[in-house]
Amino acid sequence: MSLQRLNPKQLDWRGRGMLLTLVLLLIAMLAPSATLPRRVFDWFFVLDITQSMNVRDYTLDGKSISRLEFSKKTMREALRDLPCGSMVALGMFTERGTQNIVQPLEVCAHFSALDQTIDHMDWRMAWAADSFITHGVLSAASLTPKLGEDMRLAFFTDGHQAPPSNPDYLPKYEGKPGDIKGYLLGTGKEELSRIPKLDEHDNIIGYWELEEVMRFATFGMFTSKSVADMESDMTVEADDDGLNRRNASHGRNPAEDTKANLSGLDNKTLQHLAETTGLQYEPLQSLRGFARDATAHEMATWRSGKTDLRPWLAVPALLLILAFFLPPRFFTFTFAFVQQLLRVKQP
Repeated sequence: MSLQRLNPKQLDWRGRGMLLTLVLLLIAMLAPSATLPRRVFDWFFVLDITQSMNVRDYTLDGKSISRLEFSKKTMREALRDLPCGSMVALGMFTERGTQNIVQPLEVCAHFSALDQTIDHMDWRMAWAADSFITHGVLSAASLTPKLGEDMRLAFFTDGHQAPPSNPDYLPKYEGKPGDIKGYLLGTGKEELSRIPKLDEHDNIIGYWELEEVMRFATFGMFTSKSVADMESDMTVEADDDGLNRRNASHGRNPAEDTKANLSGLDNKTLQHLAETTGLQYEPLQSLRGFARDATAHEMATWRSGKTDLRPWLAVPALLLILAFFLPPRFFTFTFAFVQQLLRVKQP
């Protein structure tokens, strides 16, 4: 229908609509904002950078990908979904502790810096080869509330312990379960895989052999024994190699010593740590899974912050533009239909 065939009332209605559209778009171009309360999410992303995370037991786009790379891509997906006003801190775990490498930053103002930092996290940044996972998770849990009152923890790890832990000397969680919210994200598959050696270009040049890794629990403090216990120990027969393992610093061979060069997702350990700290445990199975968890209602907090008002102006402008091109009989039919509904509802 051409504009010439429209009556003056229709032209007046459409003209006012287009004028209002132009006003809304002009205001939107000024990028208006306001300080309003909104739902935001504060996260402390911690990445395990020990060498077991180089195991390539994920598949993405038909290619094998390491646990480390898959975790980083998952973190970046979650970062994109966090609304403005949210805060993100970054940390890495290796040896016995978690180190905070980036203090909490607002995600919109510092998105590029956060995204690039995650992308450049690397196994070469590890300051030691050991992986005492219990120490790492508990240190991250104690560090999280220091970064912010509403900070949540997301710890990405396969749970691999190297060397094997001595249960007599594991640290205790000083807080209460549930003091912090968040997730333990278990990476990789449960099936044991060989841990690769990588060159400077991340090409696999070999695999760690059993004789190259520590197979025994490290020695801790001396455990006092009674005379009867010590006499009982003296009766223990020597191993085939002629050594009596009771005299070794690690004690008798732990059961896992023959698989110390292999790594798989340790669900049992991670589930126990989740129960200890009150975190939720989730095996990391898809790129988008954690992004949904990171923006779940139970992880949110309300905080006043700068809110971009452009969407509130652009959407009505778009609807007015669409209305301008709709035929007049569409509105006649719609109004008649609404009036009929109102008559039906009347007693």
